[in-house]
Amino acid sequence: MLPPFVSATDRTLMLLPFEKWISIGTAAQYAKIDNDAAASVVRVGRRRGVLRTRGKGAAQQVMRIHPGPRRPSHRSMGPQK
Repeated sequence: MLPPFVSATDRTLMLLPFEKWISIGTAAQYAKIDNDAAASVVRVGRRRGVLRTRGKGAAQQVMRIHPGPRRPSHRSMGPQK
């Protein structure tokens, strides 16, 4: 179950199947978004460590590797202003 305040991006990432390779087009269908929006969500998911990708272009596939939403830690970046 997701926490009550989840961003739209996190909610979309959690719609993707866990530990199953799918195409970007299939990911767009799962999330009910267009392919360009799906590619953007995939980039965010990779940066957050929620998704893994393989291949390039139209043949690119994606797999959700983390069971829930997560954010990268900013502690290693030094003090935040």
